[in-house]
Amino acid sequence: MTKQELVQIIKDNFTNKQGVVDISEMDFGECSVDISSLKTGKSLWQHSQDVNKHLYQNAQKVGQDLFQDSQKVGDDLVQNYQTVGGNLWQGVQKVKGKTYN
Repeated sequence: MTKQELVQIIKDNFTNKQGVVDISEMDFGECSVDISSLKTGKSLWQHSQDVNKHLYQNAQKVGQDLFQDSQKVGDDLVQNYQTVGGNLWQGVQKVKGKTYN
């Protein structure tokens, strides 16, 4: 089976009444998971992830808004090289270590 065939199976079987492909609440146990280079012509929801080690979010290209809030990070949060066409809000951070700009 190709990845494109899997995409079609997921679209056919996991599209809800609102037309959203819903593959939320999947539990991959002790496996690492790579969902790199996903493409959608509409919206992508990534919330309530529970990751025991590292969460990598690099090189996102977003046509409208990117919302990132309420993260709880046990070690470092690194945000580099953002290019923002509108406004950037960063408020109510609680940092135990140092803040670098």
